[in-house]
Amino acid sequence: MAKKKSKLGQVFLVDKNIVNKIVRVSGVQEDDWVVEVGPGRGILTGALLKLGANVIAFEIDRKLAAELKEEFRLFVGDRLHIFEADYLKTDVGEVLKSLNVISPRFISNIPYYITTPILDKLVAERELYRSIHLTLQKEVAERIVARAATTQYGSLTLYLNYYFEPKMEFTITKTCFRPVPKVDSAFISLLPRRTPPVELLDERVFFRVMRGAFSMRRKKLKTVLRSMFGNLDWDALEAASGIDLNRRGETLTLEEFAILSNSIQKLLK
Repeated sequence: MAKKKSKLGQVFLVDKNIVNKIVRVSGVQEDDWVVEVGPGRGILTGALLKLGANVIAFEIDRKLAAELKEEFRLFVGDRLHIFEADYLKTDVGEVLKSLNVISPRFISNIPYYITTPILDKLVAERELYRSIHLTLQKEVAERIVARAATTQYGSLTLYLNYYFEPKMEFTITKTCFRPVPKVDSAFISLLPRRTPPVELLDERVFFRVMRGAFSMRRKKLKTVLRSMFGNLDWDALEAASGIDLNRRGETLTLEEFAILSNSIQKLLK
């Protein structure tokens, strides 16, 4: 068996009950296509194939990719397509086009050390997928589904909620993995939004305001905005937005950030 390569931060899910729950909760059906990143030793891959799904797997580790090809040799080239490639550098749209695949599901126990770039790539390629399902560190999952005015609530929350409808499905204890990691995990679903949840005059202003507010989350909004835009007509901004600028950014909902950024955009013009 291949040994863990610590440089790749590989931790393998080994609990078959959890794997079966992942497949069930994801809603995958026979003949569905699934994109899987970091299949490792193939415990999820095998469960998907057993159900009758088709899998497109991206595995950067050559030894693991070879093991997968041997383990599932009867499926390779038919219902299983293994790409020995860096998913982050791969044009998934072109891969899907080459296989004549439309609207697959994304179901993966992703390598935690590249969580952020994977989430960014999923945002950029969200229109490719019918649904997205991920095993993440529990702490990251809690941040994604957090409510305003909680310690977990932040720019990641709003960033992903703008593009997806997220749902925390269930938690996974660290003992379900080998080697046993230091943290628990969670399985979440991200349903790509076909239209944004709010109307924005300028997405760039919205994300600038939102990220600025959370980079100085203990500061009042007026202080944060002054550092970003200089002196604005604060009375006019409060009147237009209906938002008290003595509040802290961490108390604003996504809808309120949209109202605030739109009001700022109008004042700047």
